[in-house]
Amino acid sequence: MDRHQNLEERSPISPATPVAHKPSSSSSMASLPSKPLSVQRHIITEYNDAFYNPGAIPRVPLRVPRKNPRRSLPPMGFPHQASYGPSSPASTVTSPGHMSLAYKADSTGDLERDEDISAPEAVESDEKHWFAHRKRSRRFLVIVGVVTLVIIVVLAIGLPVGLRNKVSTQGSQADDGDDPSGMPFPAGAFSFKTSLQKTDAGCTSKNTTWKCDPMRPGEPTTFYWDITQVNYYTYTITSNKNPFAPDFNNVSMKIRDYNKPTERLEFAFSMNKTVTPSDSGSPTNRAAKCMYVDTLFQASMYTRKRGTTLFSTLKHHAKYSSWPGDFEIVQSLDSTIGKPMCTDASNNLIADVGAGPGTCRCQYTNAKSQP
Repeated sequence: MDRHQNLEERSPISPATPVAHKPSSSSSMASLPSKPLSVQRHIITEYNDAFYNPGAIPRVPLRVPRKNPRRSLPPMGFPHQASYGPSSPASTVTSPGHMSLAYKADSTGDLERDEDISAPEAVESDEKHWFAHRKRSRRFLVIVGVVTLVIIVVLAIGLPVGLRNKVSTQGSQADDGDDPSGMPFPAGAFSFKTSLQKTDAGCTSKNTTWKCDPMRPGEPTTFYWDITQVNYYTYTITSNKNPFAPDFNNVSMKIRDYNKPTERLEFAFSMNKTVTPSDSGSPTNRAAKCMYVDTLFQASMYTRKRGTTLFSTLKHHAKYSSWPGDFEIVQSLDSTIGKPMCTDASNNLIADVGAGPGTCRCQYTNAKSQP
C-alpha cells in the first residue's frame, strides 16, 4: 500500500494532458507485465506524461460511414451537390486513454468528389457513343436504299428495251437501214400489191348493191400500211395512202404459229362499208346508196413463205417496199336481217333491197404475183 502511494506521488497527471479521464495507478500497474520495479515506474511515468502506455489499446481515428457515390447519383440533368464535409482541415477524435491522430478530410473527400465528377462524364461518353453509332447506322441504310433504287431503275429501263430488240422470227434480223422507222422485220412501212380474187354477194337480195374495188376480178390494187412492234408478240398497224381501202389507225396485230413455216401476222376490225350500186338510178333499181354495217375486215400476212418457197428474213428494205411473203385480205358480212340499209336519191330509206341467204365477200391476195 505504501508502494502504491509513493508511485502516485512521484507521477502526478498534468491537467493539460489531452486524455478523456485519469487512469488509476492500480489499473495501470495491473495492466503492466511482470517487470522489475524500476522499469515499471519509468513506464508509468511516461504514461502519466501522455507518451506511451503499452497496456492500452492502439488509438485509431473513427471512420464516419458514408454513402456510396454510385448509389446516390442525382437524376440526369440535375447538378450534383457535394456531400457536407467539415470545414476544418483536420478533425481530432479522442478516445479514452489514447493519443489522438490527425484525420485528413482531403484523403477521402477528394476521392469521393472525383468519383462523383467521373460518373456523369461516363454517362455523357456513353450517350455520345450511342448517337455516333446511330448516325453510322442511318448512313448505311441510306446507302443501301440508294443502291437498291438505282438497280430497280436500271432493270425497269433495260428489260423493256431488251425485249423490244429481240427477234420475233427465226435467225437474227438487222435493222432496216433504208426504212426511217429503223425497226426489225416484220415492223416497218410496206406496200401490199394484190389483186381481187373472189367476190360474193350472197348477203343481199340484189347483187348490184354489193361491190368490191376494183370492179373486175384480177385487177391489181395496192394497200399501204405501217407496222409497229409493241412487244414480243404484239404489233399495231395503220393505213396510209389508200385511195379506196378503209382507213384505220393503230389496230392491234398478233403473231400466229411463231417460229414455224406458217408464221403470220393477223388483225381484224369491224367497219361500215358503203356501196354505190352499179345500176343506181335505173328503172329497175331505186337504190342510190347502200350501207353494210359491221362488215368484217381481216388480213393475214405471212412472214416466212411465199407460195411453197420459204425465204430468209429481210435485212434491209426501203420504205413502202413490197411485202416479201404471202398475204390475204378479206371483207365479209354474213346474212343479217335489216342489212343492207339502202336509200334513194332523196336519201329516203327504201325497202326494195333486203337481206339475202348467203355471205357477201371481197377476197384479195398476191397469189398471182408470185415470182
